Amino acid sequence: MQILVPSPTVAWTPDATVPSIPLSTDASGPHTWTWKLTWATFSANGTAQTDDNNWDAAEAACQGGGTLAVTAAAGGDSASASLSITGTNPQPAQLQAYLMTLPNVTPAIAGVLAKIFAAESGAANFHSNGQPIVSFDKGYGLCQLTTPVPNFLQVWNWQQNVLGGLALFQAKLNAAAVYLGQGGRSYTPDQQLRDAVCQWNGGHYYVLVNDAWVRDPKVVCDPQAGNIGWDMTDPRNTGQTVAALHARDAASYRNPPSPTIKPRPVPWRYFGICYADHLLGE
Repeated sequence: MQILVPSPTVAWTPDATVPSIPLSTDASGPHTWTWKLTWATFSANGTAQTDDNNWDAAEAACQGGGTLAVTAAAGGDSASASLSITGTNPQPAQLQAYLMTLPNVTPAIAGVLAKIFAAESGAANFHSNGQPIVSFDKGYGLCQLTTPVPNFLQVWNWQQNVLGGLALFQAKLNAAAVYLGQGGRSYTPDQQLRDAVCQWNGGHYYVLVNDAWVRDPKVVCDPQAGNIGWDMTDPRNTGQTVAALHARDAASYRNPPSPTIKPRPVPWRYFGICYADHLLGE
């Protein structure tokens, strides 16, 4: 008995679907197809029954990607085969059009999300070899989903990855509204968006000064580094120019210390404020 495989590699399409993967055997009669899909720490498995010797393995591949191992059993005999499932990035127009189909996504929010995608992953879900983009801190795909850990489908289906990112961003928008609206204070849609973008990377953008929301004045950002800046209340930074701070610290950006080390051995930090300034402009 042998499983006939049309191609050893099958790719998700740019519109986040899996094409037909027709498998067949040289046996006859009812078949049981057992499959397992694995990639990194993710996996999915299942069983399918067919009345004949044909089965479309897209049923399994649409659960994720990586290595798809299939075993077919019929008439007391069995055979196994393996396929590689890879991914394909959407075109920029596809990504933007998809964003605008989602609930509660205004043109302003879509524009901000597009900038976040570009900053996080280069607006790509996959490397050129069809493998999902994964950061050093286990952020996955277009949105670099990290916490909560994405599921298998959110890693491989770029549309599901976007939905996961949108849910997180809407949570940040809600948190920004609560924060900026405390005490019955008013705020603008732009302030809400900016605070949400800041929270995406960490912390709030605004602080109260004379009962008005202002950008946190103690944070100065390095314009040559996306989310790196300095707390100017730190005595190591006080009185220094941005140019002097950059010249002093830039060499250490490539080898940052663990954030668990206290007190922090370097005088710079990652700031959500700098991330927001970098994406949206000051």
